[in-house]
Order: sequence, then C-alpha cells, then structure tokens
Amino acid sequence: YSELKKINNTIQVTIPPTSNLKKNLSLFPLSGISNSKTIFCNENGYYAIYKSDRYGFNNPDNEWDSKRVEYLLVGDSFTHGSCVNRPNDIASVLRNLSKKSVLNLGYASSGPLMEYAVLREYLNFKVNKVLWIYYENDLRDLQFEISNPFLKNYIKDLDFKQKLLDKQKEIDEIAFSTLNNQINIEKNNQINIENVNKKKNSPNK
Repeated sequence: YSELKKINNTIQVTIPPTSNLKKNLSLFPLSGISNSKTIFCNENGYYAIYKSDRYGFNNPDNEWDSKRVEYLLVGDSFTHGSCVNRPNDIASVLRNLSKKSVLNLGYASSGPLMEYAVLREYLNFKVNKVLWIYYENDLRDLQFEISNPFLKNYIKDLDFKQKLLDKQKEIDEIAFSTLNNQINIEKNNQINIENVNKKKNSPNK
C-alpha cells in the first residue's frame, strides 16, 4: 500500500464491514470505498487489485447501468474475489460463461446477516436470479453479527433500510477513517518494535 501510494495517491485497500461491528455508528457500511483502485489480499505471490464500482463493490461500474441483471451474487471473500484478479473471480467467470450481466455484492468477512442486509439495501426489480455463495465459516460470522444492535434491525423490522444507495459519500468517509486509524496503529507498532530492538542491541552499562 505504501509503495503504490507513491505512484497513485488514490489507491485504497479493502475495508471489511466487520471492522465496524464494535463501533457506535449512525450508519453501518456494507461495502468498501467507491471508484478506487483497491488492494485486496495476497495468497498466490501477488496482491490482487481491482477497481471498485460506484458503491464500493468489485464490479465493472457499468454493471449498475444494465437494464436487467441476470445474476446477483452475495457472499463473503470468495464471492468478493479473494486474492485473484479479474477475469478469474467468480463473478467475472460467470459473466464470461453466461454472456449476461452479473452484479457482485460479495464482501470479505461478511456473514449471513450482513449478506441479508446487502440484499435489503441493494437488490431491486431488475435482478432475475440471486446466488448466495455460502461457506462453512458463515455460521461463526453470524455469532458476531447477531450481537450487533444495528444489524439486528434488519431482523426485527422488515421495513428497516439505511438507504445506503444514497449514502456512499458517508460510507467512504467511514472507511477512510478506519484505514487511517489502522495505518497509525501499524506505524506505532513498527516504532515500538524498532525501539525494543535498539535496547536489545545497545551495550550494557
């Protein structure tokens, strides 16, 4: 991130919605930073990087302009496109095979309740089929999600919506704040490690 930031100051990293589970926010994001080159993960010897769409998901932005979406995907990091670049993520493969519009609303670390909330916020009449990509760790994620009072609103009130389609600027600002805080924590940790190493290597008096 630091190296690429020198070349492209607008580059970002994925900010999982789960980073907000213990925060007291007036809005709970379900996606990442919008319209940005975004660094994902590295499991294959390279960092996956994608351009996020207008709502912070891993899609070519023009998918949102389709008159009819054949497949809408919801799920966690596997759906999001974990550690692979387009066209090797699930949504891109499905686009190539079907030759139809595919909208990917998966995001890393999301569990069943967040995935349900995503459908409540972003699903509309233009979608023909919804594919929920489930993985066994989703039930563990649900234990943390169900303890969040904000997310429980989606269960208690079937009319509850945050209207996230209209609040991407606020979502981006929350993600920027989370990212900056994490960078500062990493910098302080590095400084502490360096100070400890200096003490270890200093001659005894």
